[in-house]
Amino acid sequence: MSKKVLFISHDASRTGAPIIFLNFLSWFKKNTSIPFEVLLKKADGSSGTLKAEFEAIAPVSVFHPEKRIQSSLFVRILKRFGFRADFNQDHLQQLQAKLSQANIGLIYTNTITNGNVLEFLSTLQCPVICHVHELEYWVNHRVSPEDLERVKKHTHHYIVVSEAVKKNLVENQGISQEKISVVYAAVPIDSQVLESALHQRERIRQQLNIPSNAGVVCASGTTDWRKGADLFIQLARTVCNQEIEHPIYFLWVGGQKEGLQYAQLQHDIKHVGLEKQVFFLGEQSNPLEYFAACDVFVLTSREDPYPLVCLEAASLGKPVICFDHSGGEPEFVEDDCGFVVPYLDIATMATKVITLINSPELRERLGSNAKRKVETRHRIEDASAQIAEIIATISSKNSLSSFSESIK
Repeated sequence: MSKKVLFISHDASRTGAPIIFLNFLSWFKKNTSIPFEVLLKKADGSSGTLKAEFEAIAPVSVFHPEKRIQSSLFVRILKRFGFRADFNQDHLQQLQAKLSQANIGLIYTNTITNGNVLEFLSTLQCPVICHVHELEYWVNHRVSPEDLERVKKHTHHYIVVSEAVKKNLVENQGISQEKISVVYAAVPIDSQVLESALHQRERIRQQLNIPSNAGVVCASGTTDWRKGADLFIQLARTVCNQEIEHPIYFLWVGGQKEGLQYAQLQHDIKHVGLEKQVFFLGEQSNPLEYFAACDVFVLTSREDPYPLVCLEAASLGKPVICFDHSGGEPEFVEDDCGFVVPYLDIATMATKVITLINSPELRERLGSNAKRKVETRHRIEDASAQIAEIIATISSKNSLSSFSESIK
């Protein structure tokens, strides 16, 4: 019986790390003969769930039962009357028994947040590869010191999505450079899909009542502090307070259109008088169409390892503006795909936005460079092949020759 790889995802939300992972697993299934299973740390998510997509690729188990099971009326009644209702512990015992019989030969954990899962799986005595998508702020605020130590204890090799992430692991976490491989994030490049999105440019603008002569600036992501949604409003205010030849509209794709964060953003938009020019559109099933409708893509993130949304916008020929010292995006933008401005320097970012809106030729040149860079550096096929080669290398070091043969 062939050894399997157990792939772990911290969740199944429709966000960057799980989407990258799902794309890789699709490639891995088509291009290797290695059997594998998927373990989701949790299967629910505020941004929607990709659980069905994972299940279409491989058998899926869940580490934490979904919230609706844990908080069911039956469980609450039992607890109220003092009865033991530790279904989660029973679930973990069953999961451990199942995986111990699954002939797992290597564990691949996607994100640095799965330390407790790795500790739970340590009885399998497998080599572990950890794919890190996080930078220091996120690690400090979302990973407990105990779980971080568990990751370090059990991991044989690290894959990171940018040089910025590698630098953080070396300088702040004491990980040896020799144990780290950089594999840049990648996106599917489907010319038909991209062309279809570009054909929707005018429809999206009409849908949002944007004049044909207006410039459009787009950003995307969740609306938390780290992504800088508040800075996006400040950027819009700074731009719109300038003397500009044509009106400029600002679109944010992603995040929730309810709750405290959304209410705070709407409060600011109202009080700067930009209700007709700044739109937080929430989650969209067709984000590429909104990226196609813009002229410039901005990344206002305070910290972002290597955001997929920038690659997606760049694949449509859009120039990108980002902050320096904010993560991996400056490694993509460099000096030929847009502008890297000083950290949190909204005035300079606004100046660059206006420059690009007013300069079609510059916008076209930088956007073309961005598109070409995605096509040559960030193909799913290339990144996935790099990861598969790392799996082969780590497995061969641990006497799992069948893995190497199945990949090669």
